[in-house]
Amino acid sequence: VPYFINIADSTQKEYTLKEHNYVEPVIQVNDQLYVTVQTIDTKPGGEGTTTGSNVNDKNNTFIVDKNGMIEVPLVGRVNVLGQTSTEAKETIRSKATQYFVNPIVNVRFMNFYINILGDVARPGRYVVTDEKTSIIDALALAGDLNITGKRDNILLVREENGEKKFIRFDMNSTEIFKSPYYFLRSGDYIYVQQSKAKARSGTSDTSRDRYISITTSIVSLFAVLYTIFGRNN
Repeated sequence: VPYFINIADSTQKEYTLKEHNYVEPVIQVNDQLYVTVQTIDTKPGGEGTTTGSNVNDKNNTFIVDKNGMIEVPLVGRVNVLGQTSTEAKETIRSKATQYFVNPIVNVRFMNFYINILGDVARPGRYVVTDEKTSIIDALALAGDLNITGKRDNILLVREENGEKKFIRFDMNSTEIFKSPYYFLRSGDYIYVQQSKAKARSGTSDTSRDRYISITTSIVSLFAVLYTIFGRNN
């Protein structure tokens, strides 16, 4: 079953399309962040670890508290609320330079997850390490749609500002790349609807169908016998 059928099978030149601009997610209360701070050496009089070590190698995951703060060992409390992971990295690095020489800081989300339901090979909840994840990436994680999945009516459910938003996608068209919802956010739900034929087969009463089939066969048999013997008489 093909995707993006609006692209011709053979083109004389490249088919190009600009996807929607990616907007980095921002850190919120209760987010889990993986943070590492590495340094070559500490500044004179500064607290720290031995040369070349990882400042927080034992506990690298931190939960953002209700005030938007995380407490990084040997760096202190840092406010990261409302920042992207890139901005939080610079915020932590700026504070770490008080104690360390040229600190190297890494920050990434640890609770970035998406839920994929419906007619896919492997439905479930997926934790992704790359926060720049598209709906196509998500479906690939789930092993792609089954042959009976409806490719023209994929549903995305997202919560924004306390409200649920419902967005439909059509995988038959490249317009999906232009959607502002093409890139996913943590907590998004993706639902792939099954075809009507599969839905009917899943809800039909097989014992009843078998009974009807047998009854029909018996009636047909008697009709044939009646025709044969009736003609002979």
